[in-house]
Amino acid sequence: MSNISAIVAGVAFVTLAATNVVVMLEASQPSRNTMTRNRLIAAHRAGGYLFVILLCIMAYSMSQRLVGVGISGHLPTHLVLHIVLVLILVPLLFLKILIARRYKQSHSSLKALGIAIFIISFALVSIPTLSEILRSASPGSLGLRLATGLIVTVCLVQCALVFKKRKHPRPSVESSSVQETPALATSLSNRENAKDPMNLLLAQTERQTHDTKTLRFDVPKERRFRAKPGQFLTFQWTIDGQRVMRSYTISSSPIHGNYVEITPKRAENGCVSVFLNERAKPGLRVEARGPYGSFYFDETVHKGIVLIAAGSGITPMISMLRYIDDLKLSTPVTLLYCVRTAADIIFQSELARLERSLPNFKYEVCLSQPEPAWKGHTGRLTGEFISQHVIDLNSPTFFLCGPKGFMDNARQILSALGVQQERILQESFGESKRSTESRPREARPAETVVFLHSEKVCQVSAECTLLDVAEKNGVQIPYGCRQGLCGTCATRVLSGRVQMDAEDGLTAEQKNAGYVLPCVSRAEGTVVLMA
Repeated sequence: MSNISAIVAGVAFVTLAATNVVVMLEASQPSRNTMTRNRLIAAHRAGGYLFVILLCIMAYSMSQRLVGVGISGHLPTHLVLHIVLVLILVPLLFLKILIARRYKQSHSSLKALGIAIFIISFALVSIPTLSEILRSASPGSLGLRLATGLIVTVCLVQCALVFKKRKHPRPSVESSSVQETPALATSLSNRENAKDPMNLLLAQTERQTHDTKTLRFDVPKERRFRAKPGQFLTFQWTIDGQRVMRSYTISSSPIHGNYVEITPKRAENGCVSVFLNERAKPGLRVEARGPYGSFYFDETVHKGIVLIAAGSGITPMISMLRYIDDLKLSTPVTLLYCVRTAADIIFQSELARLERSLPNFKYEVCLSQPEPAWKGHTGRLTGEFISQHVIDLNSPTFFLCGPKGFMDNARQILSALGVQQERILQESFGESKRSTESRPREARPAETVVFLHSEKVCQVSAECTLLDVAEKNGVQIPYGCRQGLCGTCATRVLSGRVQMDAEDGLTAEQKNAGYVLPCVSRAEGTVVLMA
């Protein structure tokens, strides 16, 4: 191979390595949709194979030059360094291929290896190329000037990028005496969704159990629907002329943006759940807002998960499992599912299908009221049951969903087993904590609510929520579920006391910063809101 062809091959080698790194970083962007991400992954895989082929050709060419010479002390220093870099590059490539094929969830390791391979490849090509240019060039020659100019240009471009980044304006904290908390940024996308409700069409229904039904709604073609596995929607149902709002977890995989499924369980005296299980027919139209919720699976964060569910708490879990199956992720998943009887197992056939489809998924069902023929686990959720089926308690993230008593018990068991609280996520499901009938309020005179940004002072009844007060007086506070779940309406209280019926939709940072949920909050005395 001539010197010119060697340099050309080296440039192609480095360019391929750099392209692979860029494609890998682009594919890992959360904003990428599934189709684009899959295309980028395919391009990265093809580029990787070309890189390996080119490396083999260059290694063969080098070995031919060393035939009869070997690696001895008579070799030039740059050539010895060249050989060392190749020997380092080979195991790194093997390790990257191994992780990409068998441990796909280790995104951070793949990125680090990709960047390391690019750096070594650049050094591998630059050393002999620079040596050849310096050896053959004479002082003041055109080739030397071009090489020097190229290096200086690259350095100037890098400096320009650094200074440009530093010149970005920082948010001012002097323009207002009150600072916004960064925690509120997590609900910005929810606020945008809240302003743009969807008109869904019921396309089909499927009976799951004697008291549970799955409803599939078509999403309008003009709507770009995105959700995370485990989130929920808030529906505005019209039943016998009355408008009723309820939230339901998405049970379908969010990969399918053209439809969305929910799986409501019939509850005694539950007007909406009874309507959906007994009277809802294809052709029904309903308005929905969302998706909402911070209880969801993120494959870039959660490297292994344990799902602990009871009853209808299986719905966010099945969405996560379907999502993992659609993307063919290798995330280790264990599901522990507690129900009363075998007839109450929701998604029984789907769970069996997923166990066959996902090599790293296993699940166990525990019945509290088993039939005599039942041969599986019986009783309540216990530490022994969890320890028996979850070997590694130190690394996975635990998702809990079910009645409040069930989740409180599960959290206590996990804490006793040594699981850190930050690795336990839970979702309230089917609880009616927001009902105020059981907590009658004392008759009090009208309260005063001050909306600072809107410059409005309002006298209101103590029974009105802060969101009701805002709407009656033309103060814009975005909202979603109106049940204290989604966090869309989170607003900061500057002074005064507020009684809040629920706080599920607030993060710990928001609570510490004085945020409340106006949809389920009432003033106690004079209250000043940053709205």
